[in-house]
Amino acid sequence: MLRILLVRDAEVDVSDLPEKLSSSGVEVTVTDTIEGAAEADAVLIYTTPDRVSWWASCDIRVPFMYLLDLDENVVVTCPHGFPERPAGTEEIKACMDFIIRRLVLEEERYRELFENINTCVAVYEAVDDGEDFIFTDFNRAAEETERIKREDVLGKRVTEVFPGVEEFGLLDVLRRVYRTGNPEHYPLTQYQDERISGWRENFVYRLPSGEVVAVYEDRTKEKHLQEELEEKEKLYRTIFENTGAATTIVDEDTTIILANREFERLSGYSGDEIEGKKSWTEFVVDEDLERMTEYHKLRIRDPSLAPRRYTFRFQNRHGEVRHMQMTADMIPGTMKSVAPMVDITEIKEADEELRRSLHEKEILLKEIHHRVKNNLQIISSLLNLQTLSTEGVEVRDVLRESQGRIKVMAMIHEHLYQSESLARINFRAYIERLVEDIVISYGAGVRTKIEVDDVEFDVDTAIPLGLIINELVTNSVKYAFPAGTGTVWVKVRSLDGEVAVSVADDGVGLPGNIDPESTDTLGLTLVRILTEQLDGTLTINRDNGTGFRITIRKPSGEHLTGESMA
Repeated sequence: MLRILLVRDAEVDVSDLPEKLSSSGVEVTVTDTIEGAAEADAVLIYTTPDRVSWWASCDIRVPFMYLLDLDENVVVTCPHGFPERPAGTEEIKACMDFIIRRLVLEEERYRELFENINTCVAVYEAVDDGEDFIFTDFNRAAEETERIKREDVLGKRVTEVFPGVEEFGLLDVLRRVYRTGNPEHYPLTQYQDERISGWRENFVYRLPSGEVVAVYEDRTKEKHLQEELEEKEKLYRTIFENTGAATTIVDEDTTIILANREFERLSGYSGDEIEGKKSWTEFVVDEDLERMTEYHKLRIRDPSLAPRRYTFRFQNRHGEVRHMQMTADMIPGTMKSVAPMVDITEIKEADEELRRSLHEKEILLKEIHHRVKNNLQIISSLLNLQTLSTEGVEVRDVLRESQGRIKVMAMIHEHLYQSESLARINFRAYIERLVEDIVISYGAGVRTKIEVDDVEFDVDTAIPLGLIINELVTNSVKYAFPAGTGTVWVKVRSLDGEVAVSVADDGVGLPGNIDPESTDTLGLTLVRILTEQLDGTLTINRDNGTGFRITIRKPSGEHLTGESMA
């Protein structure tokens, strides 16, 4: 006996249906769920149109149909599903025909459904002993899909309307179903003739009347989309495999779900050993693991919270450690991340070697500056001894001035030796010490006011400027204060594109007959020559004492900050 499961999904009275079905020798079970469907020969679902999509998602393993409640009418759809048990029994075929043609539907209601469903339906009658078929019905969805009118196909052979049907393979299916009565699912295949082309998926069965029905859908758009997606997948896979970086795609739980060939080579594992089986944490050395794990958690929560690019130490299956630079990003719309990484071990080792070499050179340069300073101090000491053994005051003064100039240069090398930077010296500390030594040597009663911006110079600029300041401060201390008291100002200001150095005093003033441009005194001549060497300008102010101002261009690359010249 044919067993039908009648699933009641709509709130309607279906008591007449079991009675009608039972009167034809059918065993009917009424239920509100599809439990027990496996024991039935067919399932009949009484529902509403808006619920069809939900039922379509259910796993129904036997032939089933929908009874659609359209308020005024109730219509039944064509069969769905592909039975796992042998489907060609007379009971199953009788059920399909009985429900569709006789019991539930009147012909008028059947026609309403036939014409308005989105699924294409073609009904054939066999001719030539089942070798060919003519159309007996053709619904509106089929008209739109095949771009041909119903009246143009009825009564015509299928091979006449669709000349590519035999090559398509459907004609053989129609023949088999007609002869055996067994329904068949003909999978997605491309049909093409001179008029149309497209992808079709067919379900073919035979009615007890002998007519063969083909229920099918046009899947051309889906197929093209699938092909496009497959093409893009190939493209992305090619890029993924050939970026030159070892790349992985990682799940939220740190599992590596995809790894390219470069990562396989780096790790020493095959893709089958990695994908879905290993966590990226297994490849990070212990000292870096806590930091990397924290970055991963932060990135999952909010990508902006974690650095996008960072370095870590990678350990392969053989225990070899490599330095890697990784760039990690979240894949939009997922909790997965993509992480390409580049081996920077050679760069890291070269950098460390360069740092070692640089450190050695810094030590060597410091030693050179130290030795130059010591040699200059020896010369200064020799001049001092010479001064002690010389009786002439004028000669002693010349020797002391030369000793002071040597000391200026020695102090520069001493500052470079003591500085963290071997390229520049802090000019403020240098000037403060230089002026202090001059005052101690020549005039203990002279006050000094030093204002120097935070300026750093290299040795080629610092030595000439130091010599200039030495000459000008020495002249002020020696000659500007006959009474032995007064004030000397030393200022170094960083201006826009320039550095201004000024030395001024409130002493008796520079004699009017002295012109720095033409004087034959060694000190002022040296100031003028050194200013020209620095491409600077020299100006003199004789009001209320004497003031010298030297302006030079800022040396390229020097660190200069400060306020404008007062």
